[in-house]
Amino acid sequence: MSKLFKSMLSVFLAVFMVASLVVIPSSAASPKLNKTSVTVTKGYQTTLSVSNASGSVTWSTGDKSIATVSSKGKVAGKNPGTTYVYAKTGGTTLKCKVTVVASKITANKSSVTFDKVGETATVTFTVKGSHSGITVGSTDRSVATASFSPARWDGNNVTVKITAKGSGTARIKVYNKNYQSTCYKYVNVTVKEQAAANVIMPYTKDVKVNAGESYNLQVYAQNQSNLLCSVLNQNVATVTAGTTTGNYKNFSIKGVTAGTTTVRFYDRYNANSYVDVTVTVAAANVEYYKFYTTSPTTKLLYNDQILTIKPTNSAVTYYMLVPANYDPANVNTLTAQQFNVYDYYKVYTAVPSRKTSTDKYESFYNENSAYTYGYRYVLLPANYDEVQYNTTVAKYNNKYEYYTIYSENPVRPNNWDYVETWTVNDPVTGRAVTRYLIVPYNNYDQTKIDEIKNKDQAANSTSKYYTAYSTYPTINKNTDYIISYYKNGAPVYMVVPKNRTQSDIVKANDAILKDTGIYEYNVMYSTLPTTYDVNTEDYVQWQVGTQSVYILYLKTDANGYPVTAQTAITAATNNFADGTK
Repeated sequence: MSKLFKSMLSVFLAVFMVASLVVIPSSAASPKLNKTSVTVTKGYQTTLSVSNASGSVTWSTGDKSIATVSSKGKVAGKNPGTTYVYAKTGGTTLKCKVTVVASKITANKSSVTFDKVGETATVTFTVKGSHSGITVGSTDRSVATASFSPARWDGNNVTVKITAKGSGTARIKVYNKNYQSTCYKYVNVTVKEQAAANVIMPYTKDVKVNAGESYNLQVYAQNQSNLLCSVLNQNVATVTAGTTTGNYKNFSIKGVTAGTTTVRFYDRYNANSYVDVTVTVAAANVEYYKFYTTSPTTKLLYNDQILTIKPTNSAVTYYMLVPANYDPANVNTLTAQQFNVYDYYKVYTAVPSRKTSTDKYESFYNENSAYTYGYRYVLLPANYDEVQYNTTVAKYNNKYEYYTIYSENPVRPNNWDYVETWTVNDPVTGRAVTRYLIVPYNNYDQTKIDEIKNKDQAANSTSKYYTAYSTYPTINKNTDYIISYYKNGAPVYMVVPKNRTQSDIVKANDAILKDTGIYEYNVMYSTLPTTYDVNTEDYVQWQVGTQSVYILYLKTDANGYPVTAQTAITAATNNFADGTK
């Protein structure tokens, strides 16, 4: 072997050994789901897979009630809705949006063409998933109608019979009525030839009728079963189809308000077969703001209102026709003047007459642009409820103010505003009522809110002291306290001051005595029973401040020992008639 060959072989071996030590960089791809979104029919499955997984894949679902997923990536639709399926491999989590639909609907034809009216064709629809609620309809029944024929299922298949009715195009839709936006299939329908003309002849083409009255119009049609009608302006007149005899049908045309409109009689399958009838309606013999003993049967305008009015001093019910935007204050004033009766918390256009000498009225300027501008007046009792007055004015003006208490849920000046609510007891009925206060959505004053709320609760608490309630009353726990007793076996509740004096206790005892008629021992009352047993009972007169009170007691106790007046006084101190200390 020559020296040159040996040298070249040595160089080759050296290069080979160095090359074998060089590391070639890896170009491995990231994990990837085969689908990022998928639609699955309820009761059916589809399979997801992960490519380039970094080891094992863990599958999970966001909502198992909508879709589940197996350890192999098989997704099953459970109920209609949308959720996500997650695949975790290595440190990577992938997700696929899964939409489950109730039904998946396909058809063996996407379109049907008819050469003439009257032809029929059938299309087979395949419905996978839920069959419940599957319905068929037409976008234009004057062109084509559709029905299930026969109305039974062949597995997942159902046959739809399509009938050509008039020239034009329409779409037949088979859908799940419970999920119309996701479960449906359309078939396009084209009808080339128009239906034959239908001869239509009304008895007259010029009908005159009074508002509130009806006119019977007889219409002849060669094909009566296809005869329909429409009214151009139903605010002027309405039409109702009546009986049919042979080729004649009766239509009742009723006048609504004065004016003129058109009634069109036409063939449902041939738009060119029609006859127009002019209907003129004369004004009804009625007037606005007039009292009627029977409800008017007609209106001057279609949107007029008929009010039912029953004055508090009359057993007769009256009726009044008013325009749609009538002023209730005007109606209240007319009613009060007509029947000489004014009611509290009603708005009037004139100063109201007082019901008692202590009554008063408040006035305000009308700010409702729907009514005539000017001052309005509200009749109020001497100790009127300011909250109810606020509500009356706000409802009339259709304007509610911040930090003002209302008795009804107010209309907020701004949609973002907050309505603070709390409950108080009505001082008249004793029932719990809700208060409402509008708070601006930003920069509101919580201290001011609390002050208004606490003041209202306190004011509506003291006014109901010593009143018997059959249901547990709402109180201001900072100032009030509830005692209870039984009457005829049922519990009765009474509100008293929390920090009560002996005078307060006497007032409560007197109120319970008045309600039950039972005079109890060792209890302070402001009166003495008219009769008592002098052999076993005695009483002591006691002074509470400037008030004289009386305590009835037994002369001997349960063991037969005598009871002194001082013992009775000690027992009665701070003792309510219900036994509460």
